[in-house]
Amino acid sequence: MPKVFAVTSEKGGVGKSTLAVHLAGALAERGLGVALIDEDPRVGSSARWAARGVKLGGPGLPFAVYEADDVKPKKLAALDVVVIDTEGRPKRKELRQLADRADLILVPSGTSALELEATLELMDFLQGDADAARQSRVVLTRVPPVGRAGEEAREDLREAGVTVCNTLVRSYAAYVRAAELGTLARDVRDPRADTAWEDMLALSREVL
Repeated sequence: MPKVFAVTSEKGGVGKSTLAVHLAGALAERGLGVALIDEDPRVGSSARWAARGVKLGGPGLPFAVYEADDVKPKKLAALDVVVIDTEGRPKRKELRQLADRADLILVPSGTSALELEATLELMDFLQGDADAARQSRVVLTRVPPVGRAGEEAREDLREAGVTVCNTLVRSYAAYVRAAELGTLARDVRDPRADTAWEDMLALSREVL
């Protein structure tokens, strides 16, 4: 059975789908069998991302992307990892239920004071369920490439008792361009594309 990684957040604008798509891509580059399931029927960011790549005829994504209704267990059985891009702003009951389906719950968060407060509140809620607490980690995303905002946010969260990934996913225009082209940051022409991709590869090694 594949490992299941769920990427979820109560707050918009933290790069949830960007993280899900690129984590799946980084795992695939390392030779793992990967699929991504888009569970957000209203927005469908990951599914649209993949469809855009097919439509434009570029390199696209090196893994299958399924909408939730199209998932068949046989399609997933032989894989190493399934990444779930969850519904945007899910209900809290659904967040706790993720622990029954996922081996790891990744919660992306920006570094501003408001974003960190919202993340602390969510992680405090997840602490109420032993499985959810054990399986949840924060990933700091959209981190300013210059300065120490990421490092400081990471330490602040850890001092509050939150499990935080070491890898900081820095904010680069390559991710925006990748979304526009329906591909991965590594495949766009941008001076920081390689650096952006290295962040995702580092994160993939940290979680698996």
